[in-house]
Amino acid sequence: MNLVLTSAHVEFKRLTRTGLLTGLVAVFAFFGVSSPALALLLPDLLRSAASTEQLTVHAATATPGDALALYVQSAMQLGLVLAAAVAVTALGWDARPGSSVFYRTRSVSLAALVLPRVLVGWVVVVVCHLAALTAAAVSTAVVIAPVESQEIVRLGAATSAYLVMAMAIGHVLMATLRRTAAALATTTLLMLVLPLLNSLPGAVAWAPTALLAAATASSGALVVPYLTTIGTTAACLLVAARVTAHRSIRRDA
Repeated sequence: MNLVLTSAHVEFKRLTRTGLLTGLVAVFAFFGVSSPALALLLPDLLRSAASTEQLTVHAATATPGDALALYVQSAMQLGLVLAAAVAVTALGWDARPGSSVFYRTRSVSLAALVLPRVLVGWVVVVVCHLAALTAAAVSTAVVIAPVESQEIVRLGAATSAYLVMAMAIGHVLMATLRRTAAALATTTLLMLVLPLLNSLPGAVAWAPTALLAAATASSGALVVPYLTTIGTTAACLLVAARVTAHRSIRRDA
């Protein structure tokens, strides 16, 4: 138990010291506050930018759903990259020979060392995201119209699950590659390509990216994407645990 608590405390201190926590708060807060205002102004911006004597653009008035969708679209790009960075760098100690030797020779169970770090990263990222989503809902209520609480809860749960899955993918890639830059680049590429699944026939019914549209989707339509997301997350954790447990100490600098 002491090792678990110590690992969690060390991971939180690492996020604070490295500036990752500050970056997460700043990015999610910015998109949470600015997205409703941008959604409100976007029709006017489009009209002024594209309208000419020969062409007139008619844009619909912004709705609360548009504001939340814009927040999700923005946060799931830069915010997703930062979330992946949190997950990848949580295993950075095993990529350095010195710290790898230190931890592996003093830990009875690597799971007690690794899992608390993973969980702390999940909690920090999800809390930042949900706080920003709440800020987006409040800003939307001020500048556009109130948002239904059920819509906020449904969207918050779905997008949080998607973020956790992305971090689990980064975790297993870092456990396998043991190269921070390579793992982060691969994770980012995979998460940017993943939305392309929606273009495949029938993929919307099960693809995890369906969770990003939870605000407009029915609860029944999200059951299979939830199962896919949870299954992917669990599989990544299991594979990462096995790979880390059987991996030898790196001796190359």
